[in-house]
Amino acid sequence: MISIIVPAYKVEKFLPKCIESLINQTYRDLEIILVNDGSPDNCGRICDEYAQQDSRIQVIHQPNMGVSAARNAGLYKAHGEYVGFCDPDDFCAADMYEYMLRAMENHHADMVACGYDYFNEEYQRDESRAYEVREDELMSREEIYRKLADMPPTIRHGVVTKLFRKSVMGNLQFNTKLKSAEDGNFLLDYLQHVSSAVFVHHPLYCNLVRQGSATHGGLNVQSLKDSFEVHDRMYWDTVSAYPHLKGYAIAFLLDVCTLKYNESKARMQQVENQSQTADHLLSYMRSYIRRKALKGILSNYIHWKLKIYYLLLWIRK
Repeated sequence: MISIIVPAYKVEKFLPKCIESLINQTYRDLEIILVNDGSPDNCGRICDEYAQQDSRIQVIHQPNMGVSAARNAGLYKAHGEYVGFCDPDDFCAADMYEYMLRAMENHHADMVACGYDYFNEEYQRDESRAYEVREDELMSREEIYRKLADMPPTIRHGVVTKLFRKSVMGNLQFNTKLKSAEDGNFLLDYLQHVSSAVFVHHPLYCNLVRQGSATHGGLNVQSLKDSFEVHDRMYWDTVSAYPHLKGYAIAFLLDVCTLKYNESKARMQQVENQSQTADHLLSYMRSYIRRKALKGILSNYIHWKLKIYYLLLWIRK
């Protein structure tokens, strides 16, 4: 059985599409755990109505505690041999879990990751970013870390495009103190116990791009500090296990952190009364990049123009 955990908060417009994509999966042995995280809209009612229609659905109602606490509540209730996650404003291809489970079992892998396509709020696919279908790929743990450090990452850092083994997961939980990148941190925890994974190069997961979501524009400057720290952890996890990937890993770390810093700086320039906290966090991000810049300058994986940029950051006070 596969347990699929869906945290729900302020997504009443999109939640039915998500739930229906799960109850209509070609793989039928599912446990669908809907966690109403104190949503002030009709999410709780929608969850209860679907639970009345399908006995495979469990509903958890709890005060608003954030996505990590909601997912942890789902994990506590999960009985499946396998665990998947779906965001409440996204949806899945009808054969997603059948395909992923078959790939996992055929290769005796500890995890499966799939491709994904982007959709707008009218559920129209973004053809300019359509996923390139290829043969399935069996990866060693080293190959997983390397693909996580591609830019852009070949393997998405979150949990929604993955299928996990409960026996490998054990008692892992999401870190409720993190305000962003909590799913990336969970993935890094899980990878500590993985020997191999399968990459299914088919767009089985459907990512809805909407204004105000955490992934597409809803993050604030404060939460980006957590993202920095999780990416820093990814760097150290990678180089600790595979020192020869150091240059590759630092190139990704600097690239993604600089991107987030510039994004944060641009946002704060649009805010008239910038808070001292935000100012302090921007300074923290800038100092963090400066500390890492020397390693980036020495990396063979970084373009010379970026090396000049990092050098200027490094020598500036």
